[in-house]
Amino acid sequence: MRLQPLLLACSLTLAAGAPPLHADWAQVTSLDLPITKLSPNPAKAKAAMKTHFEDQIAANEAYLREVKESPDGQHTYESRVRLSVAQARLASLEANSPAVNAALAQLIALEKQAPDEAQRAEAMFRRISLQWQNLGNTPDQRRENAIASASSFAQAFPEDRRSPRLLAEAASLCDNHPEQKSPLIERAMALSKDDGLTQRLQDDRKRLDQLGKPVDLVFRTSDGRSFDLSKELGHVVAVVFWSAESAPSLVWMSHFARYATEVPSLEVVSVSLDKDANNLNAAMRALKITWPVAFDGKGWHNAIARKFGINALPTLWLIDRQGCLRFLNARDNYELRINELLLHK
Repeated sequence: MRLQPLLLACSLTLAAGAPPLHADWAQVTSLDLPITKLSPNPAKAKAAMKTHFEDQIAANEAYLREVKESPDGQHTYESRVRLSVAQARLASLEANSPAVNAALAQLIALEKQAPDEAQRAEAMFRRISLQWQNLGNTPDQRRENAIASASSFAQAFPEDRRSPRLLAEAASLCDNHPEQKSPLIERAMALSKDDGLTQRLQDDRKRLDQLGKPVDLVFRTSDGRSFDLSKELGHVVAVVFWSAESAPSLVWMSHFARYATEVPSLEVVSVSLDKDANNLNAAMRALKITWPVAFDGKGWHNAIARKFGINALPTLWLIDRQGCLRFLNARDNYELRINELLLHK
């Protein structure tokens, strides 16, 4: 339930019929309307997306043909940008890397031709959004590429409302690299004019400040037991923040719960951000969870989550044998990180 890269989301709609022979600007922009339903069948969904991108391409090509006598028309530049974006998305859908790169190169060229700063910012943002869909094959590549693109946009357009959001998204990839995460958070905080984003960044800073320090975690479990992390000194402890009402949490937890049963030397506790105790208990039974679970029914306002600035689910903290937080979110590589801590006496 993280603020997902909404900036990177692809707006889709279903456009029926053959590509238009001509188009006015209203027809071009009508293809930006969000899709209301995609088939659960992957092949049918892909076909619908392909049709949509092809219709976007056809509409923009038709519009540009109609205004070719006046290339400096009101929407000519914007249409050229939209055309390159649609071509890149279609090529990406078809895994055609050369065509993707050609479309991105065209967007870079268009940035230099922008008639004003606002349109240059829009072209650059659209290009970065496309690039963020494939930042690299390794976590290090994805992190470095995200930082580079977010920083370049923020440097070029510090007053643009999207700059702090890009920096915040880049920071989200740096949980285990505090030397990179901290400056990104501070820079985004300085630029943010949105209360919701500022709160998220404050949460990020709160979590980062906890790294390497003893964790004060005391609670009464959902079944009435007491838990005090300070009494677990000498053990490696995994603290899972999750919710049975969050599909990504539930899928991830189904794998982690099986793994945890195979590592008896690992202590596990979890903090539930659920509102419904019945849903939580049903999920615990299905996943055979017997470890201590904190639950207060307040959802995202859970006291422990607010105390530690948790704003993404699932989040996996790993606590070393001295009771200190070593990893802010090891959800994607927990086996490696847990083994590191278990081997370190």
